[in-house]
Amino acid sequence: MGWHGSESEFEYTTIERLNALGYAHVHGSELLAMRGGDEAEVVLKDHLRAFLTRRYGRTITRPDGLPEAAIELAVAKFARPEGVDTLRRNAALHAMLRGGVEIGVEEPATKTTPASKRIAHIYAVDWERPEHNEFLVVNQLPVHGPSGNDRRPDVIVYVNGLPLVLFELKNPYDDQPTVADAINQIGHYRHEIPQLFDHNALCIASDGVTTLHGMWTANEEWYAPWKSIDGTSVERGTTGSMKTLVEGLLPKDRLLAYIRDFIVFEGVGAAGGK
Repeated sequence: MGWHGSESEFEYTTIERLNALGYAHVHGSELLAMRGGDEAEVVLKDHLRAFLTRRYGRTITRPDGLPEAAIELAVAKFARPEGVDTLRRNAALHAMLRGGVEIGVEEPATKTTPASKRIAHIYAVDWERPEHNEFLVVNQLPVHGPSGNDRRPDVIVYVNGLPLVLFELKNPYDDQPTVADAINQIGHYRHEIPQLFDHNALCIASDGVTTLHGMWTANEEWYAPWKSIDGTSVERGTTGSMKTLVEGLLPKDRLLAYIRDFIVFEGVGAAGGK
């Protein structure tokens, strides 16, 4: 069934579908302070820091947890993956998500113990316990690009402060846009606000009738519909709908499994891709 309403209504209906899966919602205009007042910053570092502190930080009941300095080093690594271009940074981030990062921890001497050094292995996602992660859906986030472009992507899904999923939505009743227009807009974002794709794992494009998913590096022919909600039976009559994709792919455990197990980088280099 296609969408019969405005683009704004389509956006909020999509958000409501994600709310039903346990995602919290924040409008992008409310996040500027959390981004340090910098619209070029797309990582929600406070959310990332909060997750890492909950999972690894030192507390009274966890005296061997990580000190604040180690948490800050981990935040910096996940927020700024290394690489000379977007594809290499994206590949580096994906490797860190799957394999974690190693952080050197220096413990000062105390009255009873000498100074020491150790290596801590830290993950930005709790893969085994999806419910322990924070899933946040943000709409209309103002993003300032390096060339001076200002854009507001329709919907972004954040996992522990990292922008992993991008939605671009078009209303079929506004000058006859198509899902191809949505995919084309994602291509414009790649050049205008490239920092958004350092962390991106998945793009979703929809014109209200057809909904497709693909990688941010992909051309239109590589985008595809999601065909099943339960992972077994094909949803006849609704294949390619936003409902099928959201309910079939974006439950928290399935999204994390998709990111961890079904994204592959081939020959990252001049002719490489994702």
